Amino acid sequence: MANIPRVVGAGNVCVKLSASKRLLVFIALVLAIPALVSRLVPAKRNFDARPLHRLRARQPQIVLIGDSMLDSRIDGRLLEERLGVKPIEILWNGGAASASWYLMLKNYVLPSGASSRHVYIFFRDRMLTDATFRTAGIYRPFLESLMHDDEPVCRLVLGNNAQSETSGWEKWMTALYPVNARRNMQHQRISDMMLRAITANGHTAKALELRVNNTFEVVKMRGELMAESGDLSDRAVALFDPNPQHNFLPHLIDLAAEAKVPLSFVRVKRHANAAGQVVQSDALRAYIGALSRWLSSKGCELIDFTDDPRYTPDMYLKAKDDHIGPWAKARSTEIFASRLQTESQIKP
Repeated sequence: MANIPRVVGAGNVCVKLSASKRLLVFIALVLAIPALVSRLVPAKRNFDARPLHRLRARQPQIVLIGDSMLDSRIDGRLLEERLGVKPIEILWNGGAASASWYLMLKNYVLPSGASSRHVYIFFRDRMLTDATFRTAGIYRPFLESLMHDDEPVCRLVLGNNAQSETSGWEKWMTALYPVNARRNMQHQRISDMMLRAITANGHTAKALELRVNNTFEVVKMRGELMAESGDLSDRAVALFDPNPQHNFLPHLIDLAAEAKVPLSFVRVKRHANAAGQVVQSDALRAYIGALSRWLSSKGCELIDFTDDPRYTPDMYLKAKDDHIGPWAKARSTEIFASRLQTESQIKP
């Protein structure tokens, strides 16, 4: 027994090797494999063709495009009655912005063959030239539902990933784990799955989703202000820039011109003070002036309600909120119809 050699520290070496192997297994399971599997997630949400089918079926003479500002202001049926024009189609989505409006025109209105007498795009302040506004995060899934697989203009303006609003850390995580950028789509899939589980069929699920959205739409939620409404005037550069590499506005105009569809832009009146006036900085006034002149040079009309005294403070959902209250939606529709009949020469 005394002649058997002893291996000093052999047990420690084995322990160290085992710990190293465990670490490698941990890295492979927790980091590497998810990174590889996440690359199997689809690059984008599927194109939603339902609005296109609706437009093809209805063949509207007028199409209104916008975000919740449009929905809170215009009653489509009342507008048809006042203008004597039907049908009128309203394409809106809460949180939509210039990228979405470009895609709605390109992939819905124009391919539908709709005999649109006119297309109107509703906007606030600098949104027409703020290309990255509402293109990432919770707004990304809807934007992707408007896209085909190849959208050259989106690549030109936003870049390949269109994630300009994300931080450097999030971009790094997305590069390593592409599924990180798809998390909002997965949230929507989970929501759809739960609705189907509750209702037992897709048709009823869509009806329930519509009821939920109508119940909790922004114009009925009076407890809080919309955070996005307060920073629209300050988040973008002060100067008007029509560079097609920087924003979607020139591309919107080019699409409409090629299709020979009249295109107008409607600047809604934001929340008014007690005197019924909208406070504007000198820089914003200069921007709107440059925008108006440029649109006119392109044969497009700017309809600006900012100084229209008919929009009074009592019409707004609440102080410092740009949405029109439900009680004033018909009145707002009447104002819009009257403006179209006098400025755009739309007659019954």
